Amino acid sequence: LVLADNRFNSTTAPMHTGGDFWHFGGILRSVLLHKLPDDGGVWPWRAYVFPRPGALGDVAINITVSTGSFSGQVPYSLQFDGGDTVEGQLRVVDGVGAIPHISVPKPRAWSLSSPEMHTVAVAIGGGRVVERFGLRSWGVDAATSRITLNGEVVRLHGWNHHQQWPEGSGGKIGASPSAKQLDEDIALLLEGGANYVRGGHYPQDQRWLDRLDEKGFAMWEETLGPGVSVPNLNDWTYFMKYQLQQIDEMMLQSLNHPSIMTWGFFNEGPSSDPAACPGYAAAAARVQGLDPSRFVTWATNSQLNDKCLEHATLISFNYYPAWYNSVGDLDAPAHAWNHYADGVRSRFPGVPFVISETGAGGIYEWTSNDTDAKWTLKYQSEVLGADVDVAMSNRNISGVTLWHFFDFKGNDADTKRCGQCDLVPGSDPPLCRWVDVRCGRPGGLNHKGVVDPWRRKKPAFDVVAAKYKAADFFVV
Repeated sequence: LVLADNRFNSTTAPMHTGGDFWHFGGILRSVLLHKLPDDGGVWPWRAYVFPRPGALGDVAINITVSTGSFSGQVPYSLQFDGGDTVEGQLRVVDGVGAIPHISVPKPRAWSLSSPEMHTVAVAIGGGRVVERFGLRSWGVDAATSRITLNGEVVRLHGWNHHQQWPEGSGGKIGASPSAKQLDEDIALLLEGGANYVRGGHYPQDQRWLDRLDEKGFAMWEETLGPGVSVPNLNDWTYFMKYQLQQIDEMMLQSLNHPSIMTWGFFNEGPSSDPAACPGYAAAAARVQGLDPSRFVTWATNSQLNDKCLEHATLISFNYYPAWYNSVGDLDAPAHAWNHYADGVRSRFPGVPFVISETGAGGIYEWTSNDTDAKWTLKYQSEVLGADVDVAMSNRNISGVTLWHFFDFKGNDADTKRCGQCDLVPGSDPPLCRWVDVRCGRPGGLNHKGVVDPWRRKKPAFDVVAAKYKAADFFVV
């Protein structure tokens, strides 16, 4: 029996806040039950592979055994890619042992253009675990402060991506996709010229991460924690205790995915207040203690007024020029993003900078209008085009994830405030014949996607895809 409690609770993460998206209740993803013999034996549980700096194929492996209290020596054997068996003795302390140095035979690097994967099988006692991993090295170019992958500067471009999909007929939306739906979104992202995805705003489905690994995407994974407050970040009895636990759980699920470039937390948190910084520092230290090989960041909407950025190894800004401000000014994206990129470079030399959110809304059904008024598909295309142009041309910007890939369902308050759209009778997938655009979330949806909830393309999809595909893959 599993009891799932989806009630909001102000003392815990993740259930402290609704966030600007719909929260689904219950068990949403696959559940695996591992039944182990009750004989007191020690079995392998997980094996985490960390590429080491230096020669390709030089790795460390941390092995977690099934008995967390166990300490002692155990014999082990392992195989890379089903090849020759290597045997040895593993010293385990409190359920964890380490092989600090071992070489992968015939190593192949994982990259965005050639996402090569390896496997390692670890056997202890009567148990055996097989893990998939990639040999990759994320870093920073000393001359330009840009992100590098395997020593090469990369230009990253893509979208934020929630985990919502159409569910059956009649306009229903769900969060438990089929394999086919996952594959279709990957194909759409590739068609859109993307090589970078930010998973908003919670740990991701492992099947989704598997596909990103296989197709050569860079990935940002973060904990659930939007709308946090300064008191939350100073609550070490409840909120921060469970937020740090959530970081552990997310990372221990996902560490072996080579696509993950960035670990994140606290989307649009109160980081303009110095009193929040101890919480940011603790979360960053927790991430780096588990995995120093990737970036740690948060998407800040305080921009250069963020007081906690010293704890980030990647700086990421959310801002919506020409949408939430300067509406109608198509020069605003260039002015804003050039200003912020220059500011980050001067204040934080050696730290890369990415645009974590930017964009504009467009109503899928608003296909024609005499002017490029707000919410028209024409205006959305113009704003997104301007955002992408500056992101691809400014050498101080390492990447951009537009908000958002598809239109998605907001929270209860959005729907109550905005009302539902007036549906065309018999349309399936649904079409709106009227919706109130005086509200920030018309019809209870966030309309910033380049496709609608049913993945029907808006004109902005092709505009952005053309610009992404025209961008140089490697930047000299």
